[in-house]
Amino acid sequence: MPTVLDILIIMNNYFHDVATATLISAAAIMWALEKRAVAGGGDDLGLLTRAYPTLTKFANIALAWVIVGGIPRVITFNTHDLGASWADLGPAIAAKHIVEVAAVVAGVLLWRRVRARIAEGAAARA
Repeated sequence: MPTVLDILIIMNNYFHDVATATLISAAAIMWALEKRAVAGGGDDLGLLTRAYPTLTKFANIALAWVIVGGIPRVITFNTHDLGASWADLGPAIAAKHIVEVAAVVAGVLLWRRVRARIAEGAAARA
């Protein structure tokens, strides 16, 4: 029978996956809004400008959860996650983390580009 600690660890693992999906979703929405702003006019840049703080907040909270929630997930991986040995899953997990780190770096670059675009739009309106 699972203990309260087991249930909390399993819940953390699920929320860790949700946080990863939230981070990817926030970046996808930001990318789509930026593409629309580039193709459109001032109204589209206004939409991007209004969405930027909310999407940034979601992304920051999700990234923090991915990092903090990943710690107990790593510690309890063999007992509460897939239960397989590192030898079986090590290469796949390493590849997954390389892709995820690349996605985070791409997201940071996207956020910086969008922030600059918003600043340029504000300067042009002033």
